[in-house]
This record gives sequence, structure tokens and C-alpha cells, in this order.
Amino acid sequence: MYVNNSSEREVKIVILGETFAGKTSILYRYVSDSFYEQPASTITASFYRKKIYIQNAPVNLQLWDTAGQEKFQSITPLYYRTADIIFVVFAVDSVKSLERALHQIQEVRENKPSPNIVLLGNKSDLVNTVQDQALGFASSNNFKLYFVSALNGNGVKEAFAQEVANVIANKNEGKKTFKLVKEAEDGKGCC
Repeated sequence: MYVNNSSEREVKIVILGETFAGKTSILYRYVSDSFYEQPASTITASFYRKKIYIQNAPVNLQLWDTAGQEKFQSITPLYYRTADIIFVVFAVDSVKSLERALHQIQEVRENKPSPNIVLLGNKSDLVNTVQDQALGFASSNNFKLYFVSALNGNGVKEAFAQEVANVIANKNEGKKTFKLVKEAEDGKGCC
């Protein structure tokens, strides 16, 4: 995230997950507030932009939808290395989807120091067969977890809004710390 010339903040969000977990449908739901009935498989990555407001201040979102196919996984780190938020999506009705998501989390941790990973359990409108496993993993690894539905929109806006607000708050705290350190170095602070 950085502040551009117009003093608007930017937050980069990357979405990972296996094919058919619903990554594209989640992004489409978030950007257009409608359900993308039959999205084609994403090849490499797709890019969306959206402007939102956090505490009446504009925030420009860069939203990256990555390919879920195995053959594109080698280039995925290029997208998430500079991400402020990495949403890892799995389908709540599939053990395989959750297992793939957990594998991707391990890959992210190997390629990016201190990643901000958030789990999204998509298709919450279906029977959640992996809820206990997902909750246990999230709890034991200190990950945030949201159950969402791209189909009916439940939880999608809330997950994005909460996580973007967290990034903005953390960046604002970092700026205050930097300013205090700078003042101390200039002799304007204490000691």
C-alpha cells in the first residue's frame, strides 16, 4: 500500500485458491454486487479496480484474481509478493479444496515474509463439510477466517471491508511510529 499523488491510499489484494473454489465469482460479487453465473477459468491473472471509503477517506483497491490451475502456480508469487492482503479461497463443500488452500498457504509463507493471509470459505450457501477443520486450522495458526457466498453475497463485502480497514489502520500506526522516530533523530523528540 502507498499514498499516491492525489493522497488516496492504495491497497493490493490477491486472491488465491484452486480452480472452482470461486475466486472469480467472489471478486465479481464484490466489484459489481452480482453473481457471475459461469466464469471461465482464469488464465494467469485478472485485474480489477474498486474505490471504497474507509472513515470517509478514499481507498483504491487493486484486486488480482490468480489462476487456480497447477500449471500457473509457478508465476503466482509474482502477484502476491507485494500484496497487502492475500485471500486464500476454498470451497466449504470440498475437503480437497481446503487441503489445496492449506498447501497454498505454506507456499506463500515460503515466498513472502510476514504475509497477511486471510481464509475465505466460499459457497457457504451449501453444506459446510470442512467447517471444523477450517476453524481449527485458522485458530491454531492465528488466521482470520470468513465464510462467504459469492452466490448470494453473504459476508463478501464485510470480509473485504474489514480486512482493508485493518490494513489502513496498521499502515497509519506505522506512519505514527515513523514520525516519532524521525522527530527523535532530528532532536525534536525526547532524550
